[in-house]
Amino acid sequence: MKKIIPLLAFALASCSFFASATQTIAIVGAMDAEITNLLPHIKNKQTITIGQHRYYQGQIGDHDVVVTRSGVGKVNAAVTTTTLISEFKVAKLIFTGIAGAASPQLSPTDVVISTALVQHDVDLTVFGNKPGHMDGFDDRYFYANNELVTQAFVAAQQVINQQKVFKGVIATGDQFIANKQKVNFIHNEFNAMAIEMEGAAVAQVAFMFNKPFVVIRTISDKADGSAHFDYPELKQITADNSVAITLAMLDPR
Repeated sequence: MKKIIPLLAFALASCSFFASATQTIAIVGAMDAEITNLLPHIKNKQTITIGQHRYYQGQIGDHDVVVTRSGVGKVNAAVTTTTLISEFKVAKLIFTGIAGAASPQLSPTDVVISTALVQHDVDLTVFGNKPGHMDGFDDRYFYANNELVTQAFVAAQQVINQQKVFKGVIATGDQFIANKQKVNFIHNEFNAMAIEMEGAAVAQVAFMFNKPFVVIRTISDKADGSAHFDYPELKQITADNSVAITLAMLDPR
C-alpha cells in the first residue's frame, strides 16, 4: 500500500497539472546530448529555426511540446526561454540536463530537482545587496513551481534509486566550476546542492513572464577539479537519466 499511494498521488497530480493538451510544454537542454534522446519520442515533429536555434515541435504522449537545445550559458538560456514564451506560447518549462555537485552529500548520477535557483556570479555587494541578488528583484532566488517539482521528484524516483533523488537550490553562473574553494563558497552562501550554467536564467525569464518551471539536473561531477576525469565518461549517462525523468513526467505509469 505504501508504494501505491505515492504513485496514485503522482497520477492525480499529472492529470490536474498536465490536463490541457492545448498547453504547450517546453523541454530544454543546454547541449545536444541532453535532448537527442527525446527527439525520437516526438510525434508529428516539425523543425522550426529561429535565429541560430532549432525548435522541434510536436507531441510526446498526449502533450504538445517544443524541444530545443539552448546552448551553454545564461545568455543562450535566456534568449531561448524568451523565444519559447513569445513565439511558441509555451505554458510551462522543463529544463533538463547535467550539473556539478555543490553539496558534499551528492555523487555522480544523483539527481537534483530545483526548489529555487540563484545566479552565483551576480555581485552587487558594493551596493549592499547579498551575493546573487540583482537590483529590481525582491529576492535573490527564483522559485520553481511546486507542482512541477513534485512531478519531477516522483518521476525521478521511478527512474532511479530513491536515495539518489534530492530537492534543493541550484546555482547558476557563466563559469565551469572546477575549484573546491569556489564550490564550498557557493554551497555555503546559497545553500546550493548543484552548480550549472543555465537554470537561473531560465528561472528569471519564466518569473518575469509568470510561467511555471522546474530544472532537473543529474550530477556528472564533483565540480572540484576532478571533472576532467569524471565528466566525459558520465556525460551521456547522466544526460540520459535526465531525459528518462522528463519522459516519466509526461507519461506516468
